[in-house]
Amino acid sequence: MFMLTGPNHIDANTAVHRLTETRKTDLAALRRRLSDALTAAHTFRDPDLTDEANNRRRADMARAAREQAAADLDRIEAQTNQAAALVRTVADKATAPPSGTAEQLLAETRQARAWDRARSLLDVGRTAQDVIEGADLDTLHALRTELPTYLAAQHTKPRGMAAAEFTEPDPARIVHTIERALADRMPAEQGAALRARLNLDTIEPGLRETLAGLRREVDGTADASNGLRSAIAARLADQQAAPQPAA
Repeated sequence: MFMLTGPNHIDANTAVHRLTETRKTDLAALRRRLSDALTAAHTFRDPDLTDEANNRRRADMARAAREQAAADLDRIEAQTNQAAALVRTVADKATAPPSGTAEQLLAETRQARAWDRARSLLDVGRTAQDVIEGADLDTLHALRTELPTYLAAQHTKPRGMAAAEFTEPDPARIVHTIERALADRMPAEQGAALRARLNLDTIEPGLRETLAGLRREVDGTADASNGLRSAIAARLADQQAAPQPAA
């Protein structure tokens, strides 16, 4: 892994890449080291020792293996948290609204007008995806703020028995689509920072599930199905976090 000392030490895209490698390489290597060390502990036998002494030696070796694995996992998890925080900090800074009062007011006015135009297109039947694809920066900023509420208002919860089958629209999906479009239309540095955060949003849930599964192996609370359960949970997290087109 890497050590991070601040936003200038390593860029957000590199941090996202290393988080991907953490799951593919670092955690897999840690799992193998732990497995090999525990196997060595369980199979240890010194013919010059009594059975009781051999048992104590096996227990000591297993405990040392878990302690070392726990320390390694603590380090990886701390660096993972630091890298994720870095990516979000860089993205938030790069995409922050104008700080000056006059400039901020001008931006809000432009975006309000852009929303009025976008809403008129939606009202006559244009899909959200169509509007997003044809939007400029002001319109995309307005859509990110207003579109989730607009779409939710189009799905009124029914009464009676039909209410049991009703689910609220998920705003995360449409916001993600808008932000992907924003990343493509922003100036290069801002777009790269936002794209890094979006990529982090895609990979982090599965990484967290993998970390949790390995933590159970390290602390000895894993059952026989832990490996399969962790793999399934990580795969489901990947699928849920994968980018999807707007409705």
